[in-house]
Amino acid sequence: MRRRIGVVGLTSNENVGDYLLVEASKYLLRTHDPDTVLVDIDVDPRKESIRPNRRRLNFRMAAIMKAFERPILSVLRSSRIAYFYNSMYWRTKLGWYFKKRVRNLDAIVFAGGGFIKFKTQGLNYLDELILKAAHRQNIPVMMNAVGVEGYSDTDIRCQRLKKVLNYGNVKVITTRDDVDTLRDHYITNPNTVTERVGDPVFWLREMEIVDENVAKEPARTGNRIGINLINPNNFSVYGGTLSRASVVNFYRNLIAELQRQDADFTLFSNGMKVDQTFGRALVASMNLRSEQLASRPKNSDEFVNLVAGFDIILSARMHAGITAYALDVPVVGLIWGEKLQFLTKITGLRDRYFDEHELDFKKIAGLLVNNDLPDPDLERRTELRNRTQRQLSNFVDEVLRGGSTSTS
Repeated sequence: MRRRIGVVGLTSNENVGDYLLVEASKYLLRTHDPDTVLVDIDVDPRKESIRPNRRRLNFRMAAIMKAFERPILSVLRSSRIAYFYNSMYWRTKLGWYFKKRVRNLDAIVFAGGGFIKFKTQGLNYLDELILKAAHRQNIPVMMNAVGVEGYSDTDIRCQRLKKVLNYGNVKVITTRDDVDTLRDHYITNPNTVTERVGDPVFWLREMEIVDENVAKEPARTGNRIGINLINPNNFSVYGGTLSRASVVNFYRNLIAELQRQDADFTLFSNGMKVDQTFGRALVASMNLRSEQLASRPKNSDEFVNLVAGFDIILSARMHAGITAYALDVPVVGLIWGEKLQFLTKITGLRDRYFDEHELDFKKIAGLLVNNDLPDPDLERRTELRNRTQRQLSNFVDEVLRGGSTSTS
């Protein structure tokens, strides 16, 4: 009988980077065993088709809870009450969906991304729902190349997340970044395999998404620069001190410097509407040509080929940089969160990424215009890629056959 593996990821939001994580993980699983049936489990599904009949009531009730969340929690000021309120919201909205999606699966693989965190996005509540549903049915779980973003002994969200991560059916957790926090603070189950691996999107070149005619456009002359956009609030949302106005000013100053140097540049987003809106505001306020803002990519193919068409990029969203790195497109980048600090350390690219205290627009413009950065350490990238593939293969081969995993 063909094995059925559920692949957990964000597949209906606006960030193409999340789509790439799912597609890359599925590529690696199919490469290892083409006969495996892969079942998508969208962490936050938004299509009307998943709301049959009475389940539409769940979404209506959840919408009411969301509308009253702020006034209720402003009166009942307690982190525990906030946790239980949000837990009930997500259980009402999607608890039934996850129970249905995991039914009759042989295993579940989380397809990378920032799943082990609790301060932003609320993914900890969704982790709990999925892992509890899998635990009830004793379905083996692997969390593949996930991000680990912070830990707290006192935050109830973190401690509830820690509890489900140590379920006996959670067999393997690999991370693309903070393996020390994972091992030293989150994981207490001695049978759980942990390892630092590469982001699944490091395998992008083999996935045959790139149109080589785009990547090697014969008519291209000069140095085409891609300026990746990001919500200007991201620095402060992820714990930084850089204000929205400061981020906007950085982009404006960088663009003005590129114009002064007569550089060929295009603004582009990872598909998120808030980023694209920021790009339109820059175009309008700085009198840029409309074609200097690329159309919002709606799928992985559009995004990957957009990046492949540049000679160098400034990366703001994490997977713009990872995509460029995987495709051997030179990259300069911004650091607004801990996960980007780890990415640059692990890949050896810290010298070309800049945090909020290092945003020298003239220096960054110079790096983009000159485009003479040394090549990254390809042996390091190969090792990270191989670890990702090896751990996925071990999970499929050994756990699903009743054995135990290993790091060899």
